[in-house]
Amino acid sequence: MGFPHPSHPRETVVLSQYFGDAGARTYAGWVQRGGYQALRKALATAPDALVATIKESGLRGRGGAGFPTGVKWGLMPKPDGRARYLVCNADESEPGTFKDREIMRWTPHAVLEGCAIAAHAISAETIVIYIRGEFTDPWQIMSAAVAEAYANGTFGPDALGSGRRIDVILHRGAGAYICGEETAMLNSIEGKRGNPRIKPPYPAQAGLFGLPTTINNVETLAAVPHIINRGAEWHKGLSLANPKSTGTKLISVCGHIQRPGNYEITLGFPMQELIFDLAGGPPPGRTLKAVIPGGSSVPIMNAEEVDGCATDYEGIVARGSMLGSGGMIVMDDSTDMVYQIWRLARFYAHESCAQCTQCREGTAWTVKVLERILAGKGRPDDLDLLLDLSENMTGKTICVLSDSCAAPVVSGIQKFRGEFDAYIAKARQPALAAV
Repeated sequence: MGFPHPSHPRETVVLSQYFGDAGARTYAGWVQRGGYQALRKALATAPDALVATIKESGLRGRGGAGFPTGVKWGLMPKPDGRARYLVCNADESEPGTFKDREIMRWTPHAVLEGCAIAAHAISAETIVIYIRGEFTDPWQIMSAAVAEAYANGTFGPDALGSGRRIDVILHRGAGAYICGEETAMLNSIEGKRGNPRIKPPYPAQAGLFGLPTTINNVETLAAVPHIINRGAEWHKGLSLANPKSTGTKLISVCGHIQRPGNYEITLGFPMQELIFDLAGGPPPGRTLKAVIPGGSSVPIMNAEEVDGCATDYEGIVARGSMLGSGGMIVMDDSTDMVYQIWRLARFYAHESCAQCTQCREGTAWTVKVLERILAGKGRPDDLDLLLDLSENMTGKTICVLSDSCAAPVVSGIQKFRGEFDAYIAKARQPALAAV
């Protein structure tokens, strides 16, 4: 993994303040930098008041869905003597996204502190952090951080002398994309096959081991201590466009870009300036062709849609896509869009858990049709077939993996149809061997 870039003057540095600072990894170093002050403050605050603060701040889930965090915490039933769980989703496997791993890699105690505050807010005693199996470096760093936190009394039967019991368990995934879906993750933790569950019941009613559970993403939880320390109004003030999108957001920029990396922006920052100013734009001599703004599972935007787009939840939706996880994949004018859409479809076909027929069969057939087109054997009705397949894959399965496969296919055909037609008309050389 590469070393973080120096912060750009136009970034709003909050979560990424200590990226690259090895001293922030240790317990002593984190405390020296003001760490765990928010947890001490939170443990002296009533859970309902913490939930109200997070609601007021406008913090929304940073893992992809953008659901209001305080509202999610408030969905937990009142304590009734049963065990309750907080699960931290650290299974960052969305193609194009690499910001959660950096939070864990450089500021592991920020994650632990956010988890502990959230656990207190929902009256849970047990935290389970589910870390992607391939994250070797973050796993080792998080393991060391947990051990240090226990040794210093932050976790255990008397967390920071509060009389509250808070325990942390690290659980390592095995490399399944589908386990990033919250209910598939719960099944995986329970030792079952990582298949998504039908909802309702929702995790707040019947989650881990059938007990009340809240699931939050790494970046979401890492933002919580800052809100507790600085207040809800401070967080609400971090908004450059729509007031429903507040705070900062780590954007992972990759692809045909001169300065790839994570950039922390205030929500509402102009996408055009993020790509061309902060990240340096496409390589010399190349022009911007397309952007996938929120990880590979969201619709593709063309260059015209990027211009004037605010990088926040509402701004990107208005341009026909989604902020998602904030994994921004940039493509220049050298990109074969048909080939890249095939690569995305092949990923989703490979990662389907095969539980739902529409996903199991639809993703596989989508790949086969795209391969036929790229091999120079496309048929005139293949694009209608792809759109029909996508329609039957969207909104008709337990989770949204098949929707994620359909999104780039549909948006790609809508915005770059000429490239598909060129293959079908044999006006373009085949990009794949005959199939």
